[in-house]
Amino acid sequence: MRVPAILTVSEARSGLSRILTELAEAGPQAEPVLIGAHRKAQGVLLSIEAYENLTGRVSRREAAESATGSLDAEGLRPTSASDQDAEAYVRGTLSAEEMATRALARHRPKPPHHEAG
Repeated sequence: MRVPAILTVSEARSGLSRILTELAEAGPQAEPVLIGAHRKAQGVLLSIEAYENLTGRVSRREAAESATGSLDAEGLRPTSASDQDAEAYVRGTLSAEEMATRALARHRPKPPHHEAG
C-alpha cells in the first residue's frame, strides 16, 4: 500500500463530491484519503466498506444476519427490540453477551404471580 497524499482542507472541500464518488466506486479497495493542515494528517476519509472492515462491523453484521436467517427458517420474526439490539451489536455499542441476556429476559417465561391470601 502506498502512502497516500495529504490533502489540505481546501482541497478536500473543493473535491469532496469527486472523492466520495471515488471511494464508493472503489469500495473496500479504496485508498484512504488523508486530510490535514500544513500537510500533516489530521483526519481520514474511507469508503464505508473499508470503515466497516476496520471496525469489525462486517463480521458482526454477518452474525446478526445469520441469526435473523435462522429465525426466518423457523418461521419466526424478530421483535423491534431485537432488531434494535442487533443494530447496536453491529455498531459495536452492545456486546453479544448483553444482546443474549436481553433476548433471554424478553422471552423467558414469567413466573406466576401469587396474590397474598
